[in-house]
Amino acid sequence: MTWADIWEIVGIWLLSTVKFVFGAVPAALAIGFSFWKTVIVTCTGGFVGTTIFINLGEFLAKRVITKREERIRLGQVHPKKFTRTNRFIVRLKKGFGLPGIALMTPFILSIPLGCYVAARYYQHKPKIVLLLWMYGAIVFWSVGISCYKLFFNRH
Repeated sequence: MTWADIWEIVGIWLLSTVKFVFGAVPAALAIGFSFWKTVIVTCTGGFVGTTIFINLGEFLAKRVITKREERIRLGQVHPKKFTRTNRFIVRLKKGFGLPGIALMTPFILSIPLGCYVAARYYQHKPKIVLLLWMYGAIVFWSVGISCYKLFFNRH
């Protein structure tokens, strides 16, 4: 294993902590990682990123709620603006719940945004439940996209 190989692994691992389906997994396959190497490197990076961002999201969600309550008390609250992204997230939450948010996090949402949304809307759930759903989604997408290499990219 050369330094170039190590840097490729580190780069893919770091990329998978934040951008998964449209970043790390295709990049790993494009570089020429094997199926198992892709799954292991991207999943471990995704797990670390998810753990960090669930904790950070929990902290930020509590802080946002505290600040909003303070602004309500002071009469400084402005009406919430509903953007297309906000509507999509609310529709996802109401329609599919935590499993839907977890499944869409690596695919449509990025890991930091998905973890923040999960921590924000599911504060009452134990953190381990959030993490397990997110980890399951990461494994699902990593294996699913890496199967492309097994079935359609024969060399």
